[in-house]
Order: sequence, then structure tokens, then C-alpha cells
Amino acid sequence: MTYSEYPGPQLSTLVSTAVDYGAFAAQDRQTASESTGFSFMNCTLTGTGYNYLGRAMGPYSRIIYAYSYIDNMLAPGGWDDWDHDTSRDR
Repeated sequence: MTYSEYPGPQLSTLVSTAVDYGAFAAQDRQTASESTGFSFMNCTLTGTGYNYLGRAMGPYSRIIYAYSYIDNMLAPGGWDDWDHDTSRDR
């Protein structure tokens, strides 16, 4: 597997300085068989502007947030799929 893990407390806070919209992570996974992704555990997400938890750079992108505090600055919907029709609602 080629997952990138970001466990707290080493990476305890993700801060966005977005003026309008931003994203905390962007992951690229082109096929369902790829074992790649990002995993954020025990983190705090905070900042300014409206922010997406992630944006899909590929049709099968995977980002996981577990046991984390997410401040009140999420964009409606929470995710941006970059118009990849195959990744909607997965």
C-alpha cells in the first residue's frame, strides 16, 4: 500500500488561509485497484474561508479523516469531485 498517514500529534493542526475557497487535501487515484490515499487521524482542521475536506484529482481519489475535530468552515457539500462523474457519492 502507498497510503500517506498523517497521525496527530506529529501533524496535529491543518490550517487553511483561504480567502474564498480552499481544500485541505488533493489526492489522485485513477483506478479502483490502486491502493493509494491520504489518512488524517487525531487532527484539528481550522482556518478561514470555505474549505473542502478534499478535492478529487482522479476519479477514484481517497481521503480519510478519523477521530478529528473539524471547525465550522467547511464548504457546503464538504468535498469537491472536480466533475469526475465516476467519483460522485462514493
